[in-house]
Amino acid sequence: MSFATGTPISDANPLPTRVAGQLLDNTGQAVSPDNYTQSFTYNVDGTVATVSFTDGANTWTQTLTYDAGRVSSITNWVRS
Repeated sequence: MSFATGTPISDANPLPTRVAGQLLDNTGQAVSPDNYTQSFTYNVDGTVATVSFTDGANTWTQTLTYDAGRVSSITNWVRS
């Protein structure tokens, strides 16, 4: 039997958690984008490039990537 190797789970590196009804950002904090006005940027072809919102102190952004015109990935909310 073999086990995957990587960073062990510990107090300093806990498993990610999810708060009921909320999403987690890149820092592990719960965010509620639906509670804020969301802004969009667009690629030249008209597809959505990013979605962002701010609470006045922080801004969170998701980035969308495409393959053959279809969404292939969406990042987690990244706080900046």
